[in-house]
Amino acid sequence: MLDPVSLLATATAVFNGLKKAVELGREAEDVFGQLGKWASAVADLQEWMSTEADRKPPLFKKLVFKESATVEAFNAYAAQVKIRQMEAELYNWFHYGALQHLGREGYLEFVQMRRSIRERREKMVYEQMRRRKKFLKTLQDSAFILTVVGLGAIILTHIVIFMVERWPE
Repeated sequence: MLDPVSLLATATAVFNGLKKAVELGREAEDVFGQLGKWASAVADLQEWMSTEADRKPPLFKKLVFKESATVEAFNAYAAQVKIRQMEAELYNWFHYGALQHLGREGYLEFVQMRRSIRERREKMVYEQMRRRKKFLKTLQDSAFILTVVGLGAIILTHIVIFMVERWPE
């Protein structure tokens, strides 16, 4: 995964391209295509910001950080501010700018669709985690049962062999 500065630069470059497309009055497909690329870049940046703190370092590897905590904090803060600015500009396009023909309803529909897609994806992730845990639990239980049955069969076989050998004739 890229660092936050590269991700922010990508999001900014795509957003600037989006601005030019909107200013030139390009077709809706071009604008929405650029908007999709921008949203993807912003999602990558937000994913980096949300998962960076949750990453667990390797157990035996020496921890070395490329930059100071201050630089990392400034980068994360700058990314958040820039995303907020771009979101505000997008809001203005829908209400007062080149996408005004879509209006407030268009913006609200866009926001609602984004929210529902995000919720659906989170639900899918959690459902996958639950299914994975259930699969591992079933696998452990099956391995335990097979071990017990196998050991039981071995013990029973030895008992039968012992009894056959010791049986009085």
